[in-house]
Amino acid sequence: DASCLPKDSDWNMLTSNAEWRERSGHTVVYEPPSSNNAFRHLVYLMGGKNATDVFSDVWTWGLDPDEEWKNDVQLEAFNSSEKQVSDAFVSVSSPLSKLKRFNLPLVGTDGQLSNFTSHVHHSIVDETDLLVMESVGVKTVGDLVSADLYTILKLRGFDYPGKTATAVQNLCLLREIAISLVKKCSVTEPTNLQVDDGWKTVKLLTKSISKSPLCGVREDTRPCESGDWDGCSPIPGVSVADVFGLGDVDVPQVFHNVSNIIQETFCLQVPGSRYLGAADFIDSKVVVMGGVGLDDIILHHDSWTRDEKNPKAVITTKPRSRSPQFQFFFDSNEAGAHVFEYKIMRDETDITPWLITTKHRGVDVAWLDNKKGGPGRGWYTLYVRAVDPAGNRDAFFSTQSNVYRWYYVPPIPYGVVSGCIVTALLIIVATYFEHRRRKRRDIVRKFELRRLRRKFKLKSEKDAPASMGHSLKAEPSSTSHQSSSRRRRHTHRQERSNNDGSHSRSRHSHSRRSKSRSTGHAQTGSQVRRRKRRSTREEEERLARRRERDKYLGEYYR
Repeated sequence: DASCLPKDSDWNMLTSNAEWRERSGHTVVYEPPSSNNAFRHLVYLMGGKNATDVFSDVWTWGLDPDEEWKNDVQLEAFNSSEKQVSDAFVSVSSPLSKLKRFNLPLVGTDGQLSNFTSHVHHSIVDETDLLVMESVGVKTVGDLVSADLYTILKLRGFDYPGKTATAVQNLCLLREIAISLVKKCSVTEPTNLQVDDGWKTVKLLTKSISKSPLCGVREDTRPCESGDWDGCSPIPGVSVADVFGLGDVDVPQVFHNVSNIIQETFCLQVPGSRYLGAADFIDSKVVVMGGVGLDDIILHHDSWTRDEKNPKAVITTKPRSRSPQFQFFFDSNEAGAHVFEYKIMRDETDITPWLITTKHRGVDVAWLDNKKGGPGRGWYTLYVRAVDPAGNRDAFFSTQSNVYRWYYVPPIPYGVVSGCIVTALLIIVATYFEHRRRKRRDIVRKFELRRLRRKFKLKSEKDAPASMGHSLKAEPSSTSHQSSSRRRRHTHRQERSNNDGSHSRSRHSHSRRSKSRSTGHAQTGSQVRRRKRRSTREEEERLARRRERDKYLGEYYR
């Protein structure tokens, strides 16, 4: 019958062997083309069950017969760049090979990072160590966290007395990372034990982090920390612990700081294992609600939305290079992404970890000033990433949007400069007045010295005529006395020879003495008059010099 022949409107098989395992009870949602999915047709397949398992995986497909289904749960990316981004998402059930160390892309010497570049990751554990851990049943992050003391010590190389096992390098570092991831990605256990909170993996609470009471059980054991020991945690003051059945075991002495690794690693959150759940595409989002869980006894009453779009941050306000400006402001391409994380680096060294800010608060980097205890001037690089309500973050970095490199110059301390200027002015004014005071003092001393010299000279000149007059007065008397003596001696000699001439000689001597006295008195009066005239002239000269000094001082201090 022609009606039984295939027609163009009949069903056509697009794929006969899909990448997902066979199942039933799964949920399928169709997302129409839009700008959010690069205008692609997308089909989502979630959950389901078969005879043995209940699935929690999510698969996507583009309705293209030549296109393969993508496992969305493990974030298998469409290209290498997205693959690098997906490596940063880890869950408790992720294999240990997913533990990686992530580094931000570095800005070149020209200050540019033009291409949008994702994190650069390095594996923490190698293939050999993975095989060793798989041999003892440790395959996932959760397995490493819940491993008991003997398993941890065996992986450290302590098997049993007299035998050593192959040691895993950096095992305690790996375990510290795993424990930190469990704490970061865990949620509060629901009060109703029949209700699953939607996590894909089985919960690992604090009680799941196994410790052993076998440290120091004998009386002759070496000192051990009170309580349990997990085989990796340092014990204060103890370097060797006696473990029952193994003997002496070295106690690690290093505390591992894994904050940088944890900050670059994100939790993979997906709906838990379920089937027969309801799903639809509402308001540009895939919504999953309810379903039946494991063993058909758990009924979910939660709801999930899927947001695979990463927001993109943009630096809207930034300081100019080689300036003391210090303010940053950010924005994103998603309306709900108002939270930002930023990190500042200098010379490939982290100055800050990832810190949180908001769109309106921005970032103030004034603390970089060395006067405030910061590192001071130099080249710095700021990375910023937006965080949307679903927890998605920027996956790529570029100097065109969310990376900025600038040379920071501390601001001029205007208060200190003003204080220095005022102090300098006060010192200059004080120095000027002190100079004037000393100069005036020197001038006064100079005139005082001259006055004293004139005074001394005047006194000397005053005393000189008196002594001269005294000598002039005394000289005739002496001459007269000498003449008189000679004459008396001569007269005495003459008296003996001739008494007649004595009277005339006596009168002559008397007239000579009288003449000498009258001449001396005349010279003394003349000197007095001359001295008075000189004193009058010197007084006039002294007054003239004083007027000259006052005139000089007045011109100097005018």
